[in-house]
Amino acid sequence: MVLQSAYDNEGFHNNEPCGYDNEAAKTHTFDEAIELAGNGRYNIILLATMSTAIIAMGLDMFGFSVIVTGASCDFQLDHAQKSILLSMPFGGSIIMAYPWGYISDTQGRRKSLLIALSISYVVSTLSAFSPHWIVLAVLRFISTSFCSCAQSATYTLLGESCSVRVKGAFLLIMTSVLNFGFATYMLIAYGILNQKFSYDLGLLTFIPWRLLTIVLALPLGISAISLFFLCESPKFLLNSNKEGQALEVIKRIWEINRQDGLFPVKKLVLNEEGNVSSKDVPFLRSLWQQTVPLFKPPLLFGTIKLFYLTSIIYSVSNAFYVWYPFLVDSIIGNLASPNITGPAGLCEMISFISSSSAAGSETSQIACVTGVDSTTVLGALVSGVFTVAVNLAISKLSSRKKTLSISIFLISGLVGAATTTVTNNIVAFILFFGLAFVGLGIGVVFSYYVDLYPTSYRGMAACLGVMVARLSGLGGINLIGAYITTNCETTFYVCSAYMLSGALVSMSLPADRIKK
Repeated sequence: MVLQSAYDNEGFHNNEPCGYDNEAAKTHTFDEAIELAGNGRYNIILLATMSTAIIAMGLDMFGFSVIVTGASCDFQLDHAQKSILLSMPFGGSIIMAYPWGYISDTQGRRKSLLIALSISYVVSTLSAFSPHWIVLAVLRFISTSFCSCAQSATYTLLGESCSVRVKGAFLLIMTSVLNFGFATYMLIAYGILNQKFSYDLGLLTFIPWRLLTIVLALPLGISAISLFFLCESPKFLLNSNKEGQALEVIKRIWEINRQDGLFPVKKLVLNEEGNVSSKDVPFLRSLWQQTVPLFKPPLLFGTIKLFYLTSIIYSVSNAFYVWYPFLVDSIIGNLASPNITGPAGLCEMISFISSSSAAGSETSQIACVTGVDSTTVLGALVSGVFTVAVNLAISKLSSRKKTLSISIFLISGLVGAATTTVTNNIVAFILFFGLAFVGLGIGVVFSYYVDLYPTSYRGMAACLGVMVARLSGLGGINLIGAYITTNCETTFYVCSAYMLSGALVSMSLPADRIKK
């Protein structure tokens, strides 16, 4: 391992390593040292690897929905069985969020990611050969339990290995990659599930959905292999009283970024309040020390704010994205048949879609659909390109996180309130798409998980944030899904008020620190 092996000697700082200029060497804070390391090849490789890891998580968790579609005929799945299968990714990530937070804070960001992605890749690939839907459910539960670590650990490792100058932009760029996950797995599914092939392997038949499962798991393996060539977070090492290893990691970053001259840093100080459990502390006490400070002053109010903002983003965006493919079909249907009078306005479209779905439920029991419609893929591409473009644009304003957070929640809330007042279907759909703008707040909010917490608690805070995100997503899908068909306008107004409250909470976040 080119980079990892460089800091195996924990006593490095006690020697006189090659590359040091004793006269120029002096004590630096961590932020000063990582700034001196520069922004170059290592940071780009790290960003690419973390982006691959987080989209791998997205493909494994959310791409499972198209796998279930493809497997529905093979396993003769009824509605209840499909619901059980689709709940597995959420259940796995919720249950394992807390353990991953503890592992990340005590064993390291890189180590937790390496374990999680490697095991997830193996288990996810094995699930392609499931002989029964229950076996598929169990394997996917295990797979997503591990890969869910990437939702938080990627942000932490990237944020702690880059200078303050580029950290915010990098985190938003990585989020834009995650936002393109929907379009990615829909495109892959469209290319594979619509194929017609079948190979008898004895205990099972290898058909398109099994190939799709293997392909969607590949990014997990690629990102796991890439991690072998990257270093642990130098901030985590320094906070764990491993100054020598932290120095060597920063020196390696400096060398790979090809900075000129001699490495000037000889001694590091973190200059941050933190609490790292020593190795001889009992497990339960260590667990207590990693968790309780998040819910006590001075961290308590920050935790409440971030958890609240996280719940808004995931409950609203997840709930409305469920309707996105159906609304695309309805809009395109109206454009294809302009002379046929159809529903006018968003709420009428939702009511029409719901009644049509109920009327066709008996037919769906007979006709088994395993492919992906081109209309849905088109909608996914439009959604993906839009969110990526906006995320890349706002990454230029990454130093103004507070302003971005206020703007995202404010715009989404106002758009949500205006959506129900429009009768033109295309305009209503555009406004509905603007309502999903709240999902762009993911990168901004998770960057606060990196900034607001001491190094010792950062992993735990981010992983608990993931738990809140998944619970909110499930709650939003079920609550909003239950009321939007019967109380459409009221549902939109309540969601708008909920998002506007997020703008108010964002006003109390720490002021932006803008570097000139």
